[in-house]
Amino acid sequence: MAELEVAKSTKKIYETAKSEEHKAGHKIKEIAMEIVIIIFAVSVSIAFHAWNEDRVEQLEVKHFLLGLKVDLNKDIKELSTDMEAYKKQKRFFSYVANIPAGSLASQDSIDANKDYLFNFTGFTGNQGRYQGFKSSGKIGFIEHDELQNAILDLYEEDIPLLVTSTDFYKAQKLKYADYIFDHSVDFPKGNFLKIISSEPIKNRSKIYLSGVDHIINNYQTCITQMQGVITMIDKEYKH
Repeated sequence: MAELEVAKSTKKIYETAKSEEHKAGHKIKEIAMEIVIIIFAVSVSIAFHAWNEDRVEQLEVKHFLLGLKVDLNKDIKELSTDMEAYKKQKRFFSYVANIPAGSLASQDSIDANKDYLFNFTGFTGNQGRYQGFKSSGKIGFIEHDELQNAILDLYEEDIPLLVTSTDFYKAQKLKYADYIFDHSVDFPKGNFLKIISSEPIKNRSKIYLSGVDHIINNYQTCITQMQGVITMIDKEYKH
Protein backbone atom coordinates (compact mmCIF):
# COMPACT_ATOMS: atom_id res chain seq x y z
CA MET A 1 0.00 0.00 0.00
CA ALA A 2 2.75 2.46 0.94
CA GLU A 3 4.71 1.48 -2.16
CA LEU A 4 1.66 2.25 -4.28
CA GLU A 5 1.22 5.70 -2.71
CA VAL A 6 4.91 6.48 -3.21
CA ALA A 7 4.70 5.41 -6.84
CA LYS A 8 1.58 7.49 -7.46
CA SER A 9 3.07 10.57 -5.79
CA THR A 10 6.35 10.18 -7.64
CA LYS A 11 4.51 9.96 -10.94
CA LYS A 12 2.45 13.02 -10.05
CA ILE A 13 5.58 14.99 -9.14
CA TYR A 14 7.09 14.07 -12.51
CA GLU A 15 3.95 15.02 -14.38
CA THR A 16 3.56 18.29 -12.47
CA ALA A 17 7.17 19.25 -13.11
CA LYS A 18 6.72 18.66 -16.86
CA SER A 19 3.33 20.35 -17.08
CA GLU A 20 3.12 23.68 -18.88
CA GLU A 21 -0.44 24.38 -17.72
CA HIS A 22 0.49 25.73 -14.27
CA LYS A 23 2.75 28.47 -13.04
CA ALA A 24 5.92 27.73 -11.07
CA GLY A 25 4.32 28.66 -7.73
CA HIS A 26 1.48 26.21 -8.25
CA LYS A 27 3.91 23.50 -9.32
CA ILE A 28 6.00 23.99 -6.19
CA LYS A 29 2.90 23.64 -3.99
CA GLU A 30 1.79 20.50 -5.81
CA ILE A 31 5.25 18.95 -5.67
CA ALA A 32 5.64 19.86 -1.99
CA MET A 33 2.29 18.21 -1.20
CA GLU A 34 3.28 15.03 -2.99
CA ILE A 35 6.64 14.96 -1.17
CA VAL A 36 4.78 15.23 2.14
CA ILE A 37 2.58 12.33 1.09
CA ILE A 38 5.66 10.27 0.18
CA ILE A 39 7.35 11.03 3.51
CA PHE A 40 4.17 10.16 5.41
CA ALA A 41 3.66 6.91 3.49
CA VAL A 42 7.26 5.84 4.01
CA SER A 43 7.11 6.72 7.72
CA VAL A 44 3.90 4.75 8.19
CA SER A 45 5.40 1.81 6.30
CA ILE A 46 8.54 1.84 8.46
CA ALA A 47 6.52 2.13 11.66
CA PHE A 48 4.21 -0.71 10.64
CA HIS A 49 7.14 -2.91 9.67
CA ALA A 50 8.87 -2.23 13.01
CA TRP A 51 5.64 -2.94 14.91
CA ASN A 52 5.05 -6.17 13.02
CA GLU A 53 8.66 -7.28 13.51
CA ASP A 54 8.45 -6.58 17.24
CA ARG A 55 5.14 -8.47 17.42
CA VAL A 56 6.72 -11.51 15.74
CA GLU A 57 9.73 -11.31 18.06
CA GLN A 58 7.54 -11.16 21.16
CA LEU A 59 5.49 -14.13 19.95
CA GLU A 60 8.77 -16.05 19.66
CA VAL A 61 9.72 -14.92 23.16
CA LYS A 62 6.35 -16.04 24.56
CA HIS A 63 6.66 -19.44 22.88
CA PHE A 64 10.21 -19.80 24.23
CA LEU A 65 9.38 -18.73 27.79
CA LEU A 66 6.29 -20.90 28.12
CA GLY A 67 8.31 -23.85 26.81
CA LEU A 68 11.15 -22.95 29.16
CA LYS A 69 8.71 -23.07 32.08
CA VAL A 70 7.88 -26.67 31.17
CA ASP A 71 11.61 -27.51 31.02
CA LEU A 72 12.29 -25.85 34.37
CA ASN A 73 9.49 -27.69 36.14
CA LYS A 74 10.99 -30.97 34.92
CA ASP A 75 14.46 -29.83 35.95
CA ILE A 76 13.29 -28.90 39.46
CA LYS A 77 11.98 -32.44 39.93
CA GLU A 78 15.32 -33.89 38.77
CA LEU A 79 17.30 -31.48 40.95
CA SER A 80 15.18 -32.25 44.01
CA THR A 81 15.66 -36.00 43.53
CA ASP A 82 19.42 -35.56 43.01
CA MET A 83 19.74 -33.33 46.06
CA GLU A 84 18.04 -35.92 48.28
CA ALA A 85 20.43 -38.54 46.92
CA TYR A 86 23.41 -36.37 47.90
CA LYS A 87 22.00 -35.90 51.39
CA LYS A 88 21.75 -39.68 51.78
CA GLN A 89 25.27 -40.13 50.40
CA LYS A 90 26.56 -37.57 52.85
CA ARG A 91 25.06 -39.51 55.76
CA PHE A 92 26.47 -42.80 54.50
CA PHE A 93 30.00 -41.54 53.84
CA SER A 94 29.95 -39.71 57.15
CA TYR A 95 29.21 -43.09 58.73
CA VAL A 96 32.15 -44.67 56.90
CA ALA A 97 34.45 -41.79 57.82
CA ASN A 98 33.67 -42.26 61.50
CA ILE A 99 34.05 -46.03 61.85
CA PRO A 100 36.11 -46.47 65.04
CA ALA A 101 39.71 -47.61 64.54
CA GLY A 102 39.97 -51.38 64.65
CA SER A 103 36.23 -51.84 63.96
CA LEU A 104 34.52 -53.02 60.79
CA ALA A 105 31.64 -51.43 58.98
CA SER A 106 28.23 -52.95 59.59
CA GLN A 107 27.24 -55.34 56.83
CA ASP A 108 23.64 -54.19 57.19
CA SER A 109 24.68 -50.55 56.74
CA ILE A 110 26.73 -51.41 53.68
CA ASP A 111 23.91 -53.49 52.17
CA ALA A 112 21.39 -50.72 52.82
CA ASN A 113 23.58 -48.10 51.14
CA LYS A 114 25.49 -50.09 48.53
CA ASP A 115 23.83 -48.13 45.71
CA TYR A 116 25.66 -45.01 46.88
CA LEU A 117 29.09 -46.65 46.76
CA PHE A 118 29.51 -46.86 43.01
CA ASN A 119 26.58 -45.01 41.44
CA PHE A 120 26.89 -41.41 40.28
CA THR A 121 24.43 -38.58 40.58
CA GLY A 122 24.67 -35.62 38.22
CA PHE A 123 22.34 -33.06 36.71
CA THR A 124 21.63 -33.37 32.98
CA GLY A 125 18.66 -31.05 32.63
CA ASN A 126 16.68 -29.86 29.64
CA GLN A 127 18.91 -27.22 28.11
CA GLY A 128 18.20 -27.72 24.41
CA ARG A 129 15.49 -25.06 24.20
CA TYR A 130 17.64 -22.45 25.96
CA GLN A 131 20.77 -23.25 23.96
CA GLY A 132 18.84 -23.08 20.68
CA PHE A 133 17.26 -19.72 21.55
CA LYS A 134 20.61 -18.33 22.67
CA SER A 135 22.52 -19.57 19.63
CA SER A 136 19.94 -17.93 17.34
CA GLY A 137 20.72 -14.60 19.01
CA LYS A 138 17.20 -14.13 20.35
CA ILE A 139 17.85 -13.85 24.09
CA GLY A 140 17.97 -10.08 23.63
CA PHE A 141 14.34 -10.19 22.43
CA ILE A 142 13.26 -10.72 26.06
CA GLU A 143 12.23 -7.21 27.05
CA HIS A 144 11.84 -8.01 30.76
CA ASP A 145 15.41 -7.24 31.86
CA GLU A 146 15.16 -8.95 35.26
CA LEU A 147 13.78 -12.11 33.67
CA GLN A 148 16.43 -12.08 30.95
CA ASN A 149 19.21 -11.66 33.54
CA ALA A 150 17.76 -14.39 35.76
CA ILE A 151 17.71 -16.85 32.83
CA LEU A 152 21.29 -15.97 31.86
CA ASP A 153 22.49 -16.29 35.47
CA LEU A 154 20.84 -19.70 35.74
CA TYR A 155 22.23 -21.21 32.54
CA GLU A 156 25.58 -19.42 32.35
CA GLU A 157 26.57 -19.41 36.05
CA ASP A 158 24.45 -21.51 38.42
CA ILE A 159 24.11 -24.70 36.36
CA PRO A 160 27.77 -24.71 35.18
CA LEU A 161 28.90 -24.26 38.81
CA LEU A 162 26.70 -27.18 39.86
CA VAL A 163 28.07 -29.38 37.07
CA THR A 164 31.67 -28.47 37.96
CA SER A 165 31.15 -29.39 41.61
CA THR A 166 29.47 -32.71 40.80
CA ASP A 167 32.15 -33.57 38.21
CA PHE A 168 34.82 -33.10 40.89
CA TYR A 169 32.83 -35.30 43.27
CA LYS A 170 32.49 -37.95 40.55
CA ALA A 171 36.26 -37.92 39.94
CA GLN A 172 36.93 -38.48 43.63
CA LYS A 173 34.34 -41.22 43.80
CA LEU A 174 35.98 -42.99 40.87
CA LYS A 175 39.29 -42.96 42.76
CA TYR A 176 37.42 -44.27 45.80
CA ALA A 177 35.95 -47.13 43.76
CA ASP A 178 39.30 -47.91 42.12
CA TYR A 179 40.96 -48.21 45.54
CA ILE A 180 38.26 -50.58 46.78
CA PHE A 181 38.46 -52.79 43.68
CA ASP A 182 42.27 -52.79 43.66
CA HIS A 183 42.48 -53.92 47.29
CA SER A 184 39.45 -56.19 47.59
CA VAL A 185 39.59 -59.95 47.35
CA ASP A 186 36.54 -62.01 46.39
CA PHE A 187 34.35 -58.90 46.01
CA PRO A 188 31.72 -58.21 47.32
CA LYS A 189 32.38 -60.57 50.21
CA GLY A 190 35.95 -61.51 51.04
CA ASN A 191 37.78 -58.64 52.74
CA PHE A 192 35.37 -55.95 51.54
CA LEU A 193 34.29 -54.84 55.03
CA LYS A 194 37.93 -54.59 56.04
CA ILE A 195 38.77 -52.42 53.02
CA ILE A 196 35.74 -50.15 53.46
CA SER A 197 36.77 -49.70 57.09
CA SER A 198 40.44 -48.99 56.29
CA GLU A 199 42.07 -45.64 56.99
CA PRO A 200 42.56 -44.66 53.30
CA ILE A 201 38.86 -45.21 52.60
CA LYS A 202 37.81 -43.46 55.80
CA ASN A 203 40.03 -40.51 54.90
CA ARG A 204 38.62 -40.29 51.39
CA SER A 205 35.12 -40.47 52.81
CA LYS A 206 35.87 -37.69 55.27
CA ILE A 207 37.71 -35.36 52.89
CA TYR A 208 35.72 -35.70 49.70
CA LEU A 209 32.57 -37.75 49.86
CA SER A 210 30.95 -36.62 53.09
CA GLY A 211 31.79 -32.96 52.41
CA VAL A 212 29.05 -32.38 49.88
CA ASP A 213 27.38 -29.38 51.51
CA HIS A 214 28.60 -27.12 48.71
CA ILE A 215 27.04 -29.46 46.14
CA ILE A 216 23.75 -29.50 48.03
CA ASN A 217 23.89 -25.70 48.24
CA ASN A 218 24.50 -25.50 44.48
CA TYR A 219 21.47 -27.70 43.89
CA GLN A 220 19.36 -25.50 46.12
CA THR A 221 20.61 -22.36 44.36
CA CYS A 222 19.55 -23.77 40.99
CA ILE A 223 16.13 -24.80 42.31
CA THR A 224 15.54 -21.37 43.85
CA GLN A 225 16.66 -19.61 40.66
CA MET A 226 14.41 -21.80 38.51
CA GLN A 227 11.44 -21.14 40.78
CA GLY A 228 12.13 -17.42 40.49
CA VAL A 229 12.23 -17.60 36.68
CA ILE A 230 8.94 -19.53 36.62
CA THR A 231 7.31 -16.93 38.88
CA MET A 232 8.38 -14.13 36.54
CA ILE A 233 7.14 -16.03 33.48
CA ASP A 234 3.78 -16.54 35.19
CA LYS A 235 3.53 -12.82 35.90
CA GLU A 236 4.48 -12.00 32.31
CA TYR A 237 1.86 -14.30 30.84
CA LYS A 238 -1.02 -14.49 33.29
CA HIS A 239 -3.43 -17.28 32.51
